[in-house]
Amino acid sequence: MATISGDPIARRTGEADLRRPRRVPPPHPVSRWPWLWLVVGAALLPFAGLQTLVPLTAWVAPVFLMRFTRSRRPVVGLPVLVVAISLALLVGLRGGFFPVEDGIGYYVFVAGLGLGGALPFAVDRLLAPRLTGLSRTLVFPAAVTTVEFLSTFVSAYGTAGSAAYSQYAGLPLVQLVSVTGIWGLTFLVSWLAPVVNQLWERGWSAPGGRTPTVLFAAVLAAALLFGGAQLAFAAPAAETVRVAALAPDRRLSELAYSAPAVPPGDAAGRAAVRDEYFRPVLDELFARSEREAVAGAEVIAWSEAAARTLEEDQAAVVSRAADVARRHGVYLQVSMIVQLASGTGSDGGPVNENHAVLLDPDGTVVWDYLKSRPVPGDGHDPGPGVVPTVDTPHGRLATIICQDDFFPGLVRQAGRAGVDILLVPSSDWRGIAAWHAQQAPFRAVENGVALVRPTRQGISLATDGQGRLLGHKADYDLASDQTLVVSVPTQGNDTWYARMGDTVAFASALGLLALTGAAWRSRRRPGGDAGTARTGSDQAERPAPVDGLPAR
Repeated sequence: MATISGDPIARRTGEADLRRPRRVPPPHPVSRWPWLWLVVGAALLPFAGLQTLVPLTAWVAPVFLMRFTRSRRPVVGLPVLVVAISLALLVGLRGGFFPVEDGIGYYVFVAGLGLGGALPFAVDRLLAPRLTGLSRTLVFPAAVTTVEFLSTFVSAYGTAGSAAYSQYAGLPLVQLVSVTGIWGLTFLVSWLAPVVNQLWERGWSAPGGRTPTVLFAAVLAAALLFGGAQLAFAAPAAETVRVAALAPDRRLSELAYSAPAVPPGDAAGRAAVRDEYFRPVLDELFARSEREAVAGAEVIAWSEAAARTLEEDQAAVVSRAADVARRHGVYLQVSMIVQLASGTGSDGGPVNENHAVLLDPDGTVVWDYLKSRPVPGDGHDPGPGVVPTVDTPHGRLATIICQDDFFPGLVRQAGRAGVDILLVPSSDWRGIAAWHAQQAPFRAVENGVALVRPTRQGISLATDGQGRLLGHKADYDLASDQTLVVSVPTQGNDTWYARMGDTVAFASALGLLALTGAAWRSRRRPGGDAGTARTGSDQAERPAPVDGLPAR
């Protein structure tokens, strides 16, 4: 220990030094940027999962939002994040994107979505600082995947808006869903944010920074290599069948859906509505169906809600369809909204039913499928949720209707049944047309089925079992003819997802529970400190610096 000399000046200086503590610089510079990271991340969000999809933003936006939440105390950062996500959703949901009426209920709905979007960041903020190395980067993707999966059990919209759908344009990467379902792709997209933040906080050379980065890069490369190999070496190689996908004439369809209310006891009034509003679109659809049958189509499918009919006329419409199928020797699926005679509205029962009826070349009704997952407010009850199938000379056919395709578990029935061609009659509106069309092919890849999607007020398309676009018609608001004719492979392929189901989603949920337990044990360990990592020699290292907060 140094001594102070007898010199009075030196003594006074030394005493003063002992009395006045030195100003110690902070252990690391405090960032002034966290609010900028919030703005950048929130600005990217509207393009990451809603109607204007830019695939890269789904990877990048969470990076900046996580940088913000890890830089602020939870009591401040997380409520601010909920507000930021909700504001971004208001931009993304513009133009009547969801069928929710404007008003206080709409804003409560958006705030609920914002809270759900912020939940994985909250889990990361609370658990990740108490973990080390690779496990620290797994909290967020496991939380995102778990939240998305659990929401399918309570949300009327199923998997709509999943992070996986943002990658619709990357066909090699989309092939991953044939093994893991969308859950593996959701996990992969979400994993980038904690990996980048790990590097941001610790650097490449620090313990815990290199391994997650290398592993993430290896998994991403493996997914791309697998997808590329699938597309190159396992492409569908089967005969094709000519399929005609019909959406109704726009003007006539608008006329049908502008019909006045039809009271159940007024037979003359109901007949007048039928003749003036409903019959014209039916006549036009049957005429086009016959034209396509003559031209060589062997399977003809109408869009969802292509026609509108009264309950007492339903049998006559089916009989007319059977006659067309029998005379031309085709499979004809007619889709219609049946206005119930006794329907009284949401308080007193359904007002309509949503049917897809398939007739075989003998004119026999193969199935009469009721939509399983109706959009809230559509006016009809859900069907039994059983996907029908039939063997034909053109492969095994099945059908679902529109929003049914947001529920992978429902559609997986087709994959397990070895379906070759899945008919998906749909009806959209302008705000969701492109967004919904981008998500539908994921069901084809998951189950190895060709998909034919005739769409009213939206985009009609067809893909093979690997998501390759076979036909695409996006001119509903412009063109007078709404017929898409495509040649579709008659043989599908088996997929791991059809066999294994949502294994990856369950594994993510269990993994999140395990990570929560590990973080809890770290908290209770004597001397344990959040963010304190241990090296391979079990020596404690400095706590990970977090922007805006001094290390402890």
